[in-house]
Amino acid sequence: MPQIQLTNVGSQKRIDSYLAEVLEIPRNQIQKWIEKGKVCINGYVVNKNYKLKGEEKITFEPVEFEKPNLKVSDCDIKILYEDDFLVVVDKPAGIVVHPGAANEELSVVGALLYRGVKLSDIGVPLRPGVVHRIDKDTSGVIVLAKDNNVHFNLANQFAAHICKRYYIGVCEGHLKDYHGTIETQIGRHLKNRKIFSVTQGKHAITHYKVIMRLKDMDVVRFELETGRTHQIRVHMQYLNHPLVGDSVYSKTKSKIITRQALHAFYLGFYHPISNKFLKFYSKLSEDILNLLGLKED
Repeated sequence: MPQIQLTNVGSQKRIDSYLAEVLEIPRNQIQKWIEKGKVCINGYVVNKNYKLKGEEKITFEPVEFEKPNLKVSDCDIKILYEDDFLVVVDKPAGIVVHPGAANEELSVVGALLYRGVKLSDIGVPLRPGVVHRIDKDTSGVIVLAKDNNVHFNLANQFAAHICKRYYIGVCEGHLKDYHGTIETQIGRHLKNRKIFSVTQGKHAITHYKVIMRLKDMDVVRFELETGRTHQIRVHMQYLNHPLVGDSVYSKTKSKIITRQALHAFYLGFYHPISNKFLKFYSKLSEDILNLLGLKED
């Protein structure tokens, strides 16, 4: 496989931790690449303990994974933008970004492959092209990479908080403050390892602003500074205002919406080749409009 190159723009983590977080690959796999001399900093092979200083040029040659049997079939996704390097998709609720342990029949990755879209292959085998993810029952816009260098560039933009991501969510009750920042650690729940909670784990920052206050719920705009699994959902539960319809983090069942009321409506990032800042929007889904009493004609 060809070498991947990146200029580290600020991280001061250990090289194995940094690559594992950016690429969402298990750290022990990254360490195997390092042990085989596949990772260089400023042209020199380093060990797994090397601590980044913030300005290094990183080059590495990924060890190719065994190709899995991905289920390839079309589904109701909309391509908002596509070129030779990346593809931007509007994902409906109910479809996973990529197959997981449940070996889902329908996924964004499977639909793109079905349509003949080439995806990068430096990530975990079941996640070709996947730079970032949104939950199965969260709708909205995501970007996938076609090229390995592009994948790494985009992944680094997310890790360095260069990308802009905005969500619209509907929470139960009324938040005390109209705007604020939630900064905690998020990790696996101590009793239920399938879900997450505010506990010892990874640093997580969510900015929020109430944009509409209804009778018994708030419509909130969220900006993610970090991208932890279930981050917004966990943070809203932490504030005792879980998202409406969230079957995992709320004890209240909605009569109107059957999934968490969360929509990724905006994504902005620098194109890895042209360096032009691209902006993409996704309209609110029909079920959230129904919840707000704003059903389209």
